Amino acid sequence: MIIFQRMVTFEGPVQEVMPWAMEITEAVNDKTEFDVSLWQGMFGGPLGTVVWSTLVDSLTALEAGFDTLGGDPGYLDLTSKAADWVNTPGEDTLLRMVHVTGGEYDRPGVGAYAEVTTAVPAEGKFAEAGAWAVEIADLHASVTDQSVLLCTSAYGNFGRMAWLGIAPSAASIDAGAEAIAKDEDYIAKLDQGGNLFQEGSAVRRLGRRIA
Repeated sequence: MIIFQRMVTFEGPVQEVMPWAMEITEAVNDKTEFDVSLWQGMFGGPLGTVVWSTLVDSLTALEAGFDTLGGDPGYLDLTSKAADWVNTPGEDTLLRMVHVTGGEYDRPGVGAYAEVTTAVPAEGKFAEAGAWAVEIADLHASVTDQSVLLCTSAYGNFGRMAWLGIAPSAASIDAGAEAIAKDEDYIAKLDQGGNLFQEGSAVRRLGRRIA
């Protein structure tokens, strides 16, 4: 499975941007086979950032949805409404799912939080980094009692890995952070990964699903 994400930072008035973002999310879900969720960036990125996300079976399926939207006048009219709110290009990402903790992936509902951590393996360390990435995902899930999804980026920074930690609420995020801070095995495992990734490549963000 592939997770498609579109991340855009808006600079327009919040009272206009967010209703529009929800409206276009609903329109895409009505006009295509996609089941798109809308996420609001909370911390770790520019203010005004939103992310649309959907699961697809293949790039071919994604292309078919794009073709449908590209020929739909109503969708195109909606996108034009946001033209004045964006001064920097958005970014499309394809994440290939490689490991899921706790069994099959359970898509988070509205109100859920996602902690997203990305890092790029160092040269000559791809195999070691991949093995460590699975181990830290499993350990994180065990310590925090939260689901963790490990993915690799199909495009962009070569080999970039992404851990998506899913929590049902802010309280669960707080509890997980407290549990991690007290767990010596988790801290030791983090230290083991220090030389497996490019220096300065690790980025951590928090988002909340709003639609």
